Amino acid sequence: MTSCRIGLGYDIHKTGPGDHVWLGGVRIEAPFSLMGHSDADVLLHAVTDAILGALGDADIGHYFPPSDEQNRNRKSSDFVRFAAERMRSAGYGIGNVDCNIICELPRISPVRDAIIESLARLIGASVGQVSVKGRTNEKQDSVGEGRAVVCQAIVLLTPVQQSV
Repeated sequence: MTSCRIGLGYDIHKTGPGDHVWLGGVRIEAPFSLMGHSDADVLLHAVTDAILGALGDADIGHYFPPSDEQNRNRKSSDFVRFAAERMRSAGYGIGNVDCNIICELPRISPVRDAIIESLARLIGASVGQVSVKGRTNEKQDSVGEGRAVVCQAIVLLTPVQQSV
């Protein structure tokens, strides 16, 4: 019998010049952009690693290394869809996903529902299975000073019943 599996994901990206960020596949106006080889969607990177980790698989950098020019400016939705397909192929589905986006800006509450809907669609879950919370670092460290955005994600995978 296959059991439930839990995975933990974490990502951080520094801020830089720009006027928007991508969070959960949603473009959000901001006084900066996130720097990265791909579109730097810190939330989708953390969720991708959480799914891969729950499967006991390699991490996002193994499959999508920043040294590979094919990944330059690539949409992070490609990464999370890849992980979700590996999850389904292994006989699992999403039990639930719980995420913390840690930043001073942008404010998460006004875009929370859009992020949840986008993330649920990308991983093949219902919105009731996805939680996204905005947190701050109370003006402490690089995140609190607005020099970085962090995301934490935990995923519970549950076995999918196979039809006979």
